[in-house]
Amino acid sequence: MTMLTTIPTYATRPLAWRTVVLLARGRRLINRFFAAVIARHERHAARVALHRLDERQLQDLALTRSQIESRLEEVAQIRARMQQPGWH
Repeated sequence: MTMLTTIPTYATRPLAWRTVVLLARGRRLINRFFAAVIARHERHAARVALHRLDERQLQDLALTRSQIESRLEEVAQIRARMQQPGWH
């Protein structure tokens, strides 16, 4: 006769393994937070630099003043996609 029991999987894993997994998740969360802060600062710096350019310099970059915000948003989305795991 066999007796079936339902033991949760977390109870069968050693405490050290669960701690390692928890620390890895925490590290990823912190890394993502700081990456977002850095990206925000970079976008702000780019925005300030582009707004300081005159019309001729913007034209050399193939931009108009009204396109600055939308182009910065496009670049931010591209960067976010490039930072996804498995992107090559």
